[in-house]
Amino acid sequence: MLDECLLVAYPPDRVVSGGFGGKVIFCVLLDLPASRHQKGSAVSQSGLFMLARLFSFLANSLFVAVIVGVAVPGTHRMVLPGAYGLAEIAPRVWTDAPGRTSELLGLVEGSRDRVEGFFGDHAPRPTLILCGTRSCARAFGIGGNGLSISDIAVMTAPGGLTVGTLTHEMTHSRLHRAMGPRNLVRQPYPTWFDEGLATHVANHPRGGGRVTAFSRARIREVRRFWQWDDAFRALGVGRAYGSAAAEVAAIERAAGRTGLLELIARAEAGERFDSVLEEVLSR
Repeated sequence: MLDECLLVAYPPDRVVSGGFGGKVIFCVLLDLPASRHQKGSAVSQSGLFMLARLFSFLANSLFVAVIVGVAVPGTHRMVLPGAYGLAEIAPRVWTDAPGRTSELLGLVEGSRDRVEGFFGDHAPRPTLILCGTRSCARAFGIGGNGLSISDIAVMTAPGGLTVGTLTHEMTHSRLHRAMGPRNLVRQPYPTWFDEGLATHVANHPRGGGRVTAFSRARIREVRRFWQWDDAFRALGVGRAYGSAAAEVAAIERAAGRTGLLELIARAEAGERFDSVLEEVLSR
């Protein structure tokens, strides 16, 4: 058997003899039968060189992703909030305003109580990012007063540090507890119901225009999350939320809390929302 060492530069654009110009050099040992060395060496080296280039591409991509992730503001920062200056004031509760710990934890508990009181079960415990300053909100990519990411995270800007906003976002988190990547394509609930339920449970946001038969019909057209902004433009923010909440309230009046929760549970389990809705309303 013969041992060979193939030097591969990282990145593998070139290997400079007598000094590698700051490149990281990998030494790949080739263990080849002596009788096949002359015939197979070139082929083996070529294959290993291609593998090294692939490794270089993947390593560079990972390096760039890490650098961009650290440098660029956005919701991805909720993965390591402590690395961006936030303090953990309770398990999975992070803020840039630790001096307001008692107030913030009171908001959290009050919001959880409202969500659990509506659903009758334990609310999820997502990571909470509670920003007391606009600079924190910008750093974590919080555009409005608050947002939720499935049941993984709830994030609020200074204007969202209220029981109303936290309850609204925690309701989304509870509703989305079984949602995975496939539900980005197959939403179990139409967006009008998703936003309407969160507004109905939280009684927030409210105001901004009279709810009419026209506004309710328009909001029922909002089936996908990317259509929600169109409803904002057509109806106004407050009227859009209010109309969606009115639709959910109407379901609860007709089917009761039990029927509304049955609709949620069966859609979560994979049944077609519209079919279940028709069934619970026909009883």
